[in-house]
Amino acid sequence: MGIIRQQTIKSSIYSYLGVLIGFLSVNILQPHALTTAQVGLLGILGPYSLMFAQFAILGFNGTARYFPYFRSEEKKHHGYLFLGIAISLIGMLIYIALAWIFKNDLVSQKGQKITLFADYYWFLVPLTFFTLFFNLFNLYARMLYNTTSGTILNEFAKRLFILIPIVLIYLNLIQFSSFMWIWLLANIIPTLLLINRVRRDNQLFIQPDIAFLDKDIRTKMISISLFAILTGSAPLIIQNVDTYIIYKKFGLSETGIYTIAFYFGTIISIPTRSLYNIAFTFVTEAWKTNDIAKIRELYEKSCITQLLSALFLFIVIWANVGNIFHILPPAYIAGKYVILFVGLGFIIDSAAGINNIVLGTSKYYRYDMLFYIFLIGLTIASNLILVPIYGITGAAMAYAITLFAFNLFRYLFILIAFKMQPFNYKSLVGMAAGVIVYYAAAYLPQINNFIVDTIMRSIFITITFGVAVYYFNLSVDITQFMDKYLVKLKIKR
Repeated sequence: MGIIRQQTIKSSIYSYLGVLIGFLSVNILQPHALTTAQVGLLGILGPYSLMFAQFAILGFNGTARYFPYFRSEEKKHHGYLFLGIAISLIGMLIYIALAWIFKNDLVSQKGQKITLFADYYWFLVPLTFFTLFFNLFNLYARMLYNTTSGTILNEFAKRLFILIPIVLIYLNLIQFSSFMWIWLLANIIPTLLLINRVRRDNQLFIQPDIAFLDKDIRTKMISISLFAILTGSAPLIIQNVDTYIIYKKFGLSETGIYTIAFYFGTIISIPTRSLYNIAFTFVTEAWKTNDIAKIRELYEKSCITQLLSALFLFIVIWANVGNIFHILPPAYIAGKYVILFVGLGFIIDSAAGINNIVLGTSKYYRYDMLFYIFLIGLTIASNLILVPIYGITGAAMAYAITLFAFNLFRYLFILIAFKMQPFNYKSLVGMAAGVIVYYAAAYLPQINNFIVDTIMRSIFITITFGVAVYYFNLSVDITQFMDKYLVKLKIKR
């Protein structure tokens, strides 16, 4: 776990710097600079472009499990990157055709076809194109063990670029139409920088190697790609069903409120996303050599480490939830319990560790398709039931239910198929410590200045939860990380 821990820490540092920038731009400036409907528009364009880009790659990302067989710098990785570019361009053409055909179905709301989304609908094409190629080059870089560049550019640099148009419109220096064009450019730049990074690493090999693609490798890659079209798109379908239903039922304003509230919940998932990007390559290589012990070690350590990280962040956010809404316009208070349920969902997802990677890179990867088919149905059904009753909170509840069900299925399957059980008493001790620390923090006396109150409450949570995790040695990785800094301070455990 040494390399993984170091790269996870590095990625997480930049991710959290990105969170700070995103918090400033998205959660402080944007709600005051834009209307809730305009926020809702951004909340649709961004996630939808991610979903369409995942479709347009036509499952090529699934072939990463076979990259170890392509790996050969001397032979320019047998044209793997060329293959990805060619397939992505074909997928993009298919997407554009479908976007034209289904435009009216996507943009219409409450029987109206003229909406703010309709005005900026075609922004989805460049957004999808550059998101598609960012994903492709990030996949390629990760397979070459450059697991941090994509995270830094996506989690940190892009948010820094997006801050620029938000500041400009917040200061009334530009109109919304100009804002949208600068915002679009900010989303495009990270892709260009990532491609340039691959070029600087002397890995921009775009020559084909048709001779390498014998019948066996072609059959395997076509098979995995067809499978990955569903399994790759399904998570994004699941993640975006809620915003689509909210938009259709309530409009862009409610979508905007949901988007801002949901953002607070996603903060909890940042360490997990960083770990996924890094662990994928190592688990794939371990399956190649059938190193079950290594996979079990990664699985077990990921569960407890991510559980503790998610718990800590959730406690900080929910203990300060009252203060959070002091910085937002009054309309956003409707998203309070969205934060709660999305946060709980991400705790569950984080606690499951890298179960998706363990299963998705194993010989049983096709079973993931069955889980996804069921979950798409569960997600749609739960949203259709809960959103009319509880509004945007119902969408968050549905999201949490989906994450719980999905991770339960994966946990049980890995337990039965590989006899891997990652949880132990430390998980229970960690959760108990989290509950105790939360209630202790929640009942601290309220300080009139909400900024000072947030700082003091967060410091209290950090110290008490950190001491509990360290004292009970709940995570080897966290303990080693803390030991390194305690040694510098000459504090012995």
